[in-house]
Amino acid sequence: MNRNNTTNSELDEKISIATLSPDTNPLDTIENPSKIERNESKDLEASFGSGKGQDDDELPKVPMTFPDGGFGWLVVLGAFMIQFCCFGFNFSWGVYQEHFVNENVFPGAVLTEISWAGTIGAGSVFITGPFQSSMIRRFGTRPIIATGIVISACGLVAASFVTKVWQLYLTQGLMFGLGAGMAILPALTVPVQWFDKKRGLATGISVAGSGIGGAALAPLNRYLISRLGYEWALRIMAIMFVVVVFSVLPCIRTRVPPIKKGGPLFDLSLFKDRGFTTMYFMGVLVTFGYLTPVYLLPTYVVKYGMDKTTGATLVGIFSGINAVSRIILGIASDRYGRFNVLFTCTFLGGLSCLVFWLNAKTLAMSVVFVIFYGVNGGGFVSLFPVVAAEIVGVEKLAAAVGMLYSSNLFGNMLGTPIASAIVSASGGSYHWAIVFAGAVPMVGAFLLLSYRLSIEPRLFVKI
Repeated sequence: MNRNNTTNSELDEKISIATLSPDTNPLDTIENPSKIERNESKDLEASFGSGKGQDDDELPKVPMTFPDGGFGWLVVLGAFMIQFCCFGFNFSWGVYQEHFVNENVFPGAVLTEISWAGTIGAGSVFITGPFQSSMIRRFGTRPIIATGIVISACGLVAASFVTKVWQLYLTQGLMFGLGAGMAILPALTVPVQWFDKKRGLATGISVAGSGIGGAALAPLNRYLISRLGYEWALRIMAIMFVVVVFSVLPCIRTRVPPIKKGGPLFDLSLFKDRGFTTMYFMGVLVTFGYLTPVYLLPTYVVKYGMDKTTGATLVGIFSGINAVSRIILGIASDRYGRFNVLFTCTFLGGLSCLVFWLNAKTLAMSVVFVIFYGVNGGGFVSLFPVVAAEIVGVEKLAAAVGMLYSSNLFGNMLGTPIASAIVSASGGSYHWAIVFAGAVPMVGAFLLLSYRLSIEPRLFVKI
């Protein structure tokens, strides 16, 4: 459901006019409308075949149709690998946190202090969100992504030399997070420009990269730390990320350029839309609990007598299931409604903390928890940009996604430290921290439900 005032027929008419090539006779489109598609496809293929990247401002202002495939799948691959590196590494933070705490890498630093490094890294990803649209207008999508991955890699290399916790905050935390955000957020807006009917599936595959990345990188980092030390683990990750992202950068190609040059630094007018405002505050709430299980699980399982490898393995299992679920939930959203699926999976993700994590005192129950949380937790990430496109339209998506993801800053940065502080204040008990991690996302889910019901009060209708 598109919240734009322009009707589909009106939009099609405007798009048809906008995408006529100079060689196209307008009268030909009445008898042979596919001629426009052939011209557009021909232009895209010519650019790709020549090996020249297309600048955003040189593209047609609005494509007539969504290919729902073709080169779009390479775009999805590029976005997937960027997510794999950046968010996948964030999912591995719990492995580093466990090592720093139990090996007393930073003498005197307690869990709450060290956990700040991971959450600063996760939160800093979204600091540049409100400025993404203006940055892309000025420099283009690919240069922003390339700059971001270099900055994040430099942060990891710098972190390998630190001796104080505050230095870890600035390097593996702030520097890595800022760079990763510059790579992740622009890449998230591109696949939706190539898909309509399969938009949920395409976005689900794109963001599944973070889950697959977590599944692969958590055990890999555990292995590298045990064999080479955390310093070389960080350096190896930095080199790998630069190589991988630069390899897939040619796949990132936009079809809908920025609406205009010289626009506002960030578009506050988006908040006039109730749907956008609802999504923003949902993002604030959900992220206070979303990463807490991932970050605390490695130390949690050690408390109940399981070894360090088990913690890394559980994070890997969670990430793998999370990745698959994002694809499945994307398909489900295309079929059953994107608002409906986003509410359901966000609510069940929070509920699984209260039902399963609270009772996870054994390995078997811990596995049950990561399975249920993995299945439902990924929906928030995969469907957030999809629902945003439904609300504001594809044309404003670059600005909207940047603004929306800035809402994730507060929860990602403060959620785990708050939960860790609750653990410390509870004498080492995780009970109330788990309640916090489960309850806050459920409140965010009900906030979305209230907006969804205002659109369509009937529950079993595709919205």
